[in-house]
Amino acid sequence: MEEIVNGIAVEELVLKELRSLRESVVGVYGCIVSTTDGLLVAHDIPNMEPERIAAIVATTLSLAAQAMQATGRGRFREAVVRGSDGYLAVYAAGHSAVVAVIGACELNVGMLHYEMRDMIKCIAGCGSSEVMECEAF
Repeated sequence: MEEIVNGIAVEELVLKELRSLRESVVGVYGCIVSTTDGLLVAHDIPNMEPERIAAIVATTLSLAAQAMQATGRGRFREAVVRGSDGYLAVYAAGHSAVVAVIGACELNVGMLHYEMRDMIKCIAGCGSSEVMECEAF
């Protein structure tokens, strides 16, 4: 059963946020939102397998959260990995969601972090009254 907020499906609300990020941050190739157990919620990633990426992103969150706990650095918030052809940034969105951004080499990481603050709040608040505070919603 599809969750509805203000008469709009949550997936559609989340897609608006993902598309907005791609338009506002240089170098964003695509974005994905999944549950912490790897189920796909929404995506804006061309030419990739979103279900596979959702599972990998959830695993990345889990491993990074364990590393944070083992080192006493608090609760996991974000991880950025840089490869030879670009970036993967993974963000916790509340207790049950994870957002990942796939970026090209020219990704503006500083702007990405800045833009993600509000986006994370919006996505974490989907299904609650907090959704009303999101610009795209």
